[in-house]
Amino acid sequence: MLIVVPFDEDTSLSSVIPHISTATVQSWAKLMHMRKVRLFIPKFSADAEVDLKAPLSALGMADMFRQGAADFSHLSTEPVFVSKALQKSKIIVNEDGTKAAAATTAILMARSSPPWITVDRPFLFLVRHNPTGTVLFMGQINQP
Repeated sequence: MLIVVPFDEDTSLSSVIPHISTATVQSWAKLMHMRKVRLFIPKFSADAEVDLKAPLSALGMADMFRQGAADFSHLSTEPVFVSKALQKSKIIVNEDGTKAAAATTAILMARSSPPWITVDRPFLFLVRHNPTGTVLFMGQINQP
């Protein structure tokens, strides 16, 4: 898990978020190195539900949502189609660690990290798949 906190306390998350991209996250990961720190982060949980119909249709998978156009003949003898496609995700971070995906924790700061780090202001979190670098979950905590 990556925790993103602006180094300057006067920098808002809203000024950082537009700059986050796959390339940005990859460049952050390249800058990280192992260092022992004492991290104080609030317990939190976040969940989201997303309707995938529009994104899947935009990717060219619109026929599956149309009765008569969907072809699921290899799954059913009845003519079927997808009425809804939803994705629900939940992440829980507490004393036991992160529950959502296998994750390790790293802190990235533009300057040398102090031995004690307290995350006591708004932050972003990203849970990545380490072998591929794929971001699996991303969220924002506004009131830690």
